[in-house]
Amino acid sequence: MIRRQNWCACRFLISWAYKPRRQPVKYQVSRAVGDHIRDYFVYGLLYLPLENGQSEIDLRRKEAGTMTKINVIAMTEEVREITAEELNYRQTLLGGKFGGTCYAREGYATIRTQPDEKALKRAERTAASGHHSVFQHGMVNMEFACPKMIAMLLNSIGVSNTSEKSARYTMMEPETEREKLLYEKWHDKLSERIAALYGGRFTEREVDKLAYENARYMISVFCETSMVYSLPFRNLFYVLDWVRKMRGSLSLMDGGFNRRLERELGFLEQAFLSVVGKESFHDNKQEYFRFLPVQATGEYDDDNREYYGDVYTAKFLASFAQVAQEQRHRTTRVKINFSGKQPGEFGYFVPPIIEKTPLEAEWLSDIESVGEVYPQGMLVSVTEQGLFEDFVLKCKERMCGRAQLEIMRVTEQMVRKFLLHRDNLSAANRRRLEMITEGETPCARCGYSDFICTESCAWGKKEALKRLV
Repeated sequence: MIRRQNWCACRFLISWAYKPRRQPVKYQVSRAVGDHIRDYFVYGLLYLPLENGQSEIDLRRKEAGTMTKINVIAMTEEVREITAEELNYRQTLLGGKFGGTCYAREGYATIRTQPDEKALKRAERTAASGHHSVFQHGMVNMEFACPKMIAMLLNSIGVSNTSEKSARYTMMEPETEREKLLYEKWHDKLSERIAALYGGRFTEREVDKLAYENARYMISVFCETSMVYSLPFRNLFYVLDWVRKMRGSLSLMDGGFNRRLERELGFLEQAFLSVVGKESFHDNKQEYFRFLPVQATGEYDDDNREYYGDVYTAKFLASFAQVAQEQRHRTTRVKINFSGKQPGEFGYFVPPIIEKTPLEAEWLSDIESVGEVYPQGMLVSVTEQGLFEDFVLKCKERMCGRAQLEIMRVTEQMVRKFLLHRDNLSAANRRRLEMITEGETPCARCGYSDFICTESCAWGKKEALKRLV
């Protein structure tokens, strides 16, 4: 504690030292004097030069270092029931409190002493001014039951998080009798084919799951799925705006896919309103669902040129099922282009295990017969864009014998294209490319020098990229 007489002397000398002068040089000198006086009386530090030219205060500051402190001030908690009004109130209050830290002298401790009314008024002013980021701190965790296509649309939002029912490892519920018949038919046929080729490699239960994983290409992209889905409070209102914008665009379009999507978006809008109650603010940057540019804007956005370098643009055809996997990589941008008018605009996916066999023609005939429900095996035009270092992270997920075969093969082809265009990569990225390849060949992730696989696998590094299922 500084003694009173020393503190009084300190205040006088500092005020004198910092007092503006007519001549800037004198003022600058006096500021330096003021700094020295303050440090001596307040911190007990002297500016006596040492042998190495440093002063005592330099050494003291270096020894002390910079301290990082963390205080937990909020967290997500499970709730049994909550009304839209209460959720809106709590999240608005939280945003108002967090927004106050920008001007709080003592950090969040100051905010805790303020009445809630002050935080709510601050939240109202902040929302009206368009500074919505303070409302992104609070997350809203929701359980959804919705069509797969709606889940894909929501999962395309980069700031979201999802834990979704697996169509690979659980049975789905087809909407129509025809879909159900084909789902079971192809489960049986694929089970026989998998057992014939790889019977000694998989258990009966594993064969069953792999067969259902491939049979689901026959069922609609609008079949029901479920998920736990999280969005920042702010983005709930943005998504509402994007839903309405897309509905308006779809209302002017023909085609079974577009009409069905418009109807489902109407249900989504009502569901979101039941969660948030009143609409506190709106998207002020005129964004939209970039994932579906045709349906969102009425125009194709498919004239990007392929490029492989430190930044990349990849273009390929893939099924709805593959895209649902593709878009889960938050560090990449994925969009799909198709009219939504004519089923099979780009054709249909055929599981590699039945390609070039008598079953291929039967598969195509069956999947075309349910084209009007837009099966998950329908192909669409996909554009993926991102940074190469983020693509490497994707490889550490998808270049694996346990990954969905379709997305693994697409990723493998992209690695080959990066190898062909390695001169477009920086030195650091060329080193990264070497880490995910062996010579001129893509490598499964279990062969990466900086990756340790902890999952059981029936394939191993040598066979992971050669499998047919």
